[in-house]
Amino acid sequence: MSFSFKYKPVKLNTGEIVRRPIVPITLQGTKTKLDVLGFLDTGSDISIIPREIAEVLGIEFIEEGEVIGITGNKMKVSRGKLNIIFGKERQEYQFDIPVLIPEKEGGQVIIGRFGFFEQFRITFSEVEKRITFKKLYPREEFKKNF
Repeated sequence: MSFSFKYKPVKLNTGEIVRRPIVPITLQGTKTKLDVLGFLDTGSDISIIPREIAEVLGIEFIEEGEVIGITGNKMKVSRGKLNIIFGKERQEYQFDIPVLIPEKEGGQVIIGRFGFFEQFRITFSEVEKRITFKKLYPREEFKKNF
């Protein structure tokens, strides 16, 4: 079985409205859980959670360090693990993903490949502005990459 979501409209700084692959997910930490919208980013290896959301959730930081972004800029981050609940209607799935928490506040929830993408067969249809997910068998692949 599969389920899908339409791309969500996003207003750019220029005022232009574009549609992006953004999906509703529930983030669960040790303190609480939050329903948020996550931007699916096929170019990101690892998911990124804004620091203020990580603190509200009670994510335990595993280590601190630096990462180099696609622009070549260094960013101070903490690493952690987050439980997410994702799906639609009666097809709800729960699993852990590795996350980076930038030192700088602000930003959006970005869902990267490790831990998430390998859970599903994901089809992006730019023509239809729709993302379709088909659940695959359970895997522990992300632990090797984290």
